[in-house]
Amino acid sequence: MKTLLLSLSLLLAALTSLQARANCAMDQTLCDAQCSIEHFGDKAARLGCESRCAAERAACSTKAGAEKAVELGKKALRDTGAFIEGFTGDKDKQE
Repeated sequence: MKTLLLSLSLLLAALTSLQARANCAMDQTLCDAQCSIEHFGDKAARLGCESRCAAERAACSTKAGAEKAVELGKKALRDTGAFIEGFTGDKDKQE
């Protein structure tokens, strides 16, 4: 049983470190699974570990949302600039 748990733990560690992870939900699922393996017989420790996983997911989701907001803000700024340029531009230049 210990060998199986150790093997699963090593597999999870390898999977999580192979690629840069962007999916916050998948990260939490992997983290929760790792907590269940590492703290198999200690419910309090497992719950503490899972609480850390939830906090990490909240931070991940916040970061992803902030990055999307910045991206949309930059696009809105470009679109506004293009609108103003089109609105104030010389009509003869466009023809």
